[in-house]
Amino acid sequence: MSANPIIIGIDPGYDRVGLAIGQKNASAWQLLAYQCIQTDKKASLFTRYLQIATELEALILKYQISEAGIESLFWFKNQSTALPVSEARGVIIATLLRHGVKISEYTPLQIKQSLTGYGRADKKAVEKMVRLELALEGKIMDDTIDALATMICHQASRKIEKN
Repeated sequence: MSANPIIIGIDPGYDRVGLAIGQKNASAWQLLAYQCIQTDKKASLFTRYLQIATELEALILKYQISEAGIESLFWFKNQSTALPVSEARGVIIATLLRHGVKISEYTPLQIKQSLTGYGRADKKAVEKMVRLELALEGKIMDDTIDALATMICHQASRKIEKN
């Protein structure tokens, strides 16, 4: 485990994939990128999966990412999206593994607990903590906020593992 790895936080999906890339140095974050891969709703699922893999691979290579925190699929409100999201998550994991990125998974409860101290915190509380931790302002998509939260959670988990 390197001292200050470049971490990617991922909120998986097939319509939108939230991504956050950063490195924690001493006590400050260096946020390298945060974005949402938005796939074309009119494209086939396979075309959408390919877009996700291609864009993720470009980021892995550009930023030399060594570790990933990915949100696990806990449960689904909408059963019709469960399979495509699971498949997209598989594509994401395969892309990370192909590039030797170490993967850790976190449930939404673990992410919320890590950021707010309360596993059942609402989205607003999580967003507030993400913005405070990373000194962010302006409009940020929910999926990207979730990816930023996952990135922060992963770093906190790394710190605990080291101690």
